[in-house]
Amino acid sequence: MKSLFASLKFKAFAIFILLSGATFFLDYLVFEKLYFLFPSEMEWDTSPWYNFEKKRRNIKSEDYGNQVLIAGSSVALYSALPEEMNEKTNGAFHADFYSHVAMAPSDLYYYKENLSSLKPKLVVYLVNFADFQWEYVDFPNGKLQFDKTKWLLEFADRYPAKTFYPTSYLFEYFSDLDRKRLSKLAGKSLFYVSRYRSFFWDPIDAFIENHFRSGRSFHRYEGSLPKEGIWAKGWTLGQATMACETGNKQDDSVFIPKANTKIEFSVFSNSQMTSLVSKKEISFSKSGWTTINWQELGVKASDFYLRFRILEGMNTAKEVDLYRTGLDYPVGIRLSHYFCKTPVYNDRSYSRKSYFDESRFQRMSSAEYDKDYFQRMLENAEHRNELHRLRLVHSKKQEVNNLGFEPWLEVDRVLQLSTYFKEKNIPFLVIFSPENPVEASLYSKGKWFAGLKNYLKNGLDKNGHELYDRTNYISDKRLFFDPHHLTYEGASYFQSDLYAIISANSKTR
Repeated sequence: MKSLFASLKFKAFAIFILLSGATFFLDYLVFEKLYFLFPSEMEWDTSPWYNFEKKRRNIKSEDYGNQVLIAGSSVALYSALPEEMNEKTNGAFHADFYSHVAMAPSDLYYYKENLSSLKPKLVVYLVNFADFQWEYVDFPNGKLQFDKTKWLLEFADRYPAKTFYPTSYLFEYFSDLDRKRLSKLAGKSLFYVSRYRSFFWDPIDAFIENHFRSGRSFHRYEGSLPKEGIWAKGWTLGQATMACETGNKQDDSVFIPKANTKIEFSVFSNSQMTSLVSKKEISFSKSGWTTINWQELGVKASDFYLRFRILEGMNTAKEVDLYRTGLDYPVGIRLSHYFCKTPVYNDRSYSRKSYFDESRFQRMSSAEYDKDYFQRMLENAEHRNELHRLRLVHSKKQEVNNLGFEPWLEVDRVLQLSTYFKEKNIPFLVIFSPENPVEASLYSKGKWFAGLKNYLKNGLDKNGHELYDRTNYISDKRLFFDPHHLTYEGASYFQSDLYAIISANSKTR
């Protein structure tokens, strides 16, 4: 009887081991290996955690013997245009992003081994005042107080820790975490499906939408760009003039927001818009998506030039719910995802384009920008949850301006990274990114910021690394979308300086 019982226990244990092993193996195979072989067809600023993991898996420094990796938060993503820089390097270096939204210095610290494994010739860390995690810092009586307990508990709940370094974080702070966070990080460490489940369907949904649906649901417009400009969601202005390359497409779709909208379509055979092929006015009795048949407009070739004007039925950005605060703008109709263009289904998640959402600021006067900025960033800020962090950072800039500088964990992470990269013989430099003059004026000339720069510069100098302060590099506030993020036009303006900095630090390596 005992032998039978022992035999049953052994069999149960053996089955448990086999099932557990099979579970771990399938989890590793499907979610860690096969999942990231699926093609990504997402656009800029979509599914940031998936895109970051996909991006760093695809970085292969052996393809470029002079790989430069640009690290940082969304501040880095909105300050650098690697594709634009690479066009003029003539092989001197190849720049690529190693960035995701909300990347704190501590996040980059936990990525350092992965960064080192990529064997870059240079790591550029674009950082901003807002990146130093001000939620955990106070200055009672003018003295620094860093709440490390709050920091370590809240960091355990952030996506980067849960997704990209749960095991490292768990081991380092095991004795300081509560049971809930310990179990959560343990689960993330054991099972990849637990790490990736929040974004698992994102690339699959994008693929299905591109290949099996109508192209009427999308994140960023990827069709032909009108010379007048277009909103990122595909909304036109009152007129749109564009080159068309329809390929085998017989039609495209537009969204009509108002019934009885009247549009004049003009088709030309040349880019100068002098050779008119046809002109036709169409009145749309109903609102909603509708098909535009190219042959019915008189189109006879796959390549042509199109101009359409909204004669009746104009809308505004707020009417179509593009945004709720700021100055309002006229809006026409919405174009389908690849309107007037042969689709190219590739990964564009780190490839940025210029849209009217940002370029409109340069069409404003200084007074108009101030009014728009106040409505978007400051008006009723205490009652708007989306502005909570911006409001916090704004207040900290005013609070620390004339205080003496004292370091804390997130600042020291930068120097810890410098020491690590020195040991690995990887050049490293830190750049304070350009900041909106409206905000930079609050602290950039004060005692505290001078102390921060001096502290970092001394630490970096010891490791043979450089610090560049470009906080006040751009004086035109209209080149900023908000306090810390450059518009596409602002980033393009900054590229010549960024290119010069990278060239100076990579050409002799």
